[in-house]
Amino acid sequence: MSDELQKLKSELRDRDRKIKELESLVFTDPLTGLYNRRGFLALAKKLYSDVSWMKSNKNSPRTHFYVDSFTILFFDIDNFKSINDKYGHEIGDQILKFSAQIIESKVRASDFVGRWGGEEMVAALIGASEKDGFLKAEEIRKAIKSRVHIPKDLSRKITMSVGVAELTGKSSLENLVKAADEAMYKAKTTGKDKTVKYSQI
Repeated sequence: MSDELQKLKSELRDRDRKIKELESLVFTDPLTGLYNRRGFLALAKKLYSDVSWMKSNKNSPRTHFYVDSFTILFFDIDNFKSINDKYGHEIGDQILKFSAQIIESKVRASDFVGRWGGEEMVAALIGASEKDGFLKAEEIRKAIKSRVHIPKDLSRKITMSVGVAELTGKSSLENLVKAADEAMYKAKTTGKDKTVKYSQI
C-alpha cells in the first residue's frame, strides 16, 4: 500500500509539473520569456479591474489600502523590419531578447511586461500616473539606445518609440492599451526615438 501511495504521489507531482509547463507555453513568449499577449491580458484584466474598483470606491471601508492609477507603456522598436531584412532574423531575435531584458529590469516587481507581437512590447505599471509612466518610458528608451547594438554594425543605434496612457474614468483595459498604442504611433510618425503621452494627442 505504501508503494502504491508513493507511486500515486509521484504521478500527481508529474501531472502538476506538466500542467505548469503547459500554462507556461500558453502564457509565455518563448523568444523573450515575457508574457505573450494572452498572458499579459489575463493578468492585466484582473489587476485593471481591481484598480478600477478602488479608484471609484476610495471611501469604502474595504479600501484601507488602495491603488488608484494604472498606466500602460507601449513600445515599438524603430525600423525593425529593415534591420531584419539587412542583418537577418537571428540578429533581430537577439535585439528583441536584449530589449525585453532591459524593459523587465527597469520596472518594479509589482509591474509586468509582455510581448504584444512582432517588435511590440507592453508594460503595465501599477499605481503609476501618466507622468510616472513617461519618466519610466524615457529611462527605458535611453537605456535601450545606449546598450542595444547590432553585433555586425556597432555604430547603428537601436531606438524605440513609446506611447504612454493612464487609466481615466471608466475606460476599458482594451481602450487603455489602444490609447497607449495610438500615442506610440504618434511618436513613430513624428520622428521616432521618442516617448509620447496620450494626453498630448
